[in-house]
Amino acid sequence: MSSQPTTGTTALGPRIAQGRTAEVFAWHDGCVIKLFFDWCPAEWVQHELEIGQVLATLDLPTPKVMARVAVDGRDGLIYERVDGPSMLANLTAAPWRVGSIARSFAEVHAGIHQRPGGGFVRLHPMLEQAIDHSDAIPVALKAPILSTLRRLPEGTALCHFDFHPDQVLVTASGCAVIDWMSACQGDQLADVARTAILFMVGNPPAASWLTRAIIQQVRRRFYRTYLARYRELAPSFSEERLHAWMLPVAAARLTDAIPGEREPLLAFLQRAARP
Repeated sequence: MSSQPTTGTTALGPRIAQGRTAEVFAWHDGCVIKLFFDWCPAEWVQHELEIGQVLATLDLPTPKVMARVAVDGRDGLIYERVDGPSMLANLTAAPWRVGSIARSFAEVHAGIHQRPGGGFVRLHPMLEQAIDHSDAIPVALKAPILSTLRRLPEGTALCHFDFHPDQVLVTASGCAVIDWMSACQGDQLADVARTAILFMVGNPPAASWLTRAIIQQVRRRFYRTYLARYRELAPSFSEERLHAWMLPVAAARLTDAIPGEREPLLAFLQRAARP
């Protein structure tokens, strides 16, 4: 598989999805193309390609990356096509199924953490660098945040680190996890903490008002059910360690500068960093 993009001239099919960094379009030969927005550095695309190559060596339910291309001046990655609604779409269509969807979500997450994270970037130094060099985090908070991070175990599990219901597709043959750009090696509870922070402050990009309203109504029940099921599946689960991880994970999320998240994240950091 070449790491250099080839130039594509084939017309794009219908747009299937849109996220913060890219759009996904139908492609030929049973594939889709993930086209990154112009502001995304080429290094991000190459990083995702390399992640996909490592994932291909693991027994994971995820679409395989096929090639890197350029279409109309935009960087893109060709992926195997996997058809099915996301867990978020299913939840929006049937919010009364929140319990069963949340339990399935936890089972997929726990399954990821059973895989080794060797070959992926290590989470600890990644977080430490992001926090230490961030201008978004108040200087007075950096020392307690970094002190907490340094006390936490490094871990060796595979972590998705952007795991939320819109990243899990429900197909005829089971669930498939997408968007591994943040994948890393670390403590599995750091990954759970990241999901907790996403439930606390995140909203799907380009979501309709109906989707956002439903998310607001069911997110607490979804998270409680997810966490209870995950706890059942992870014998080493520690509530204290999970809460400790939320401080550096929230700080790192603040450095992403997601619109609408700055104030709630700062408020959380101010509370969580108190001695």
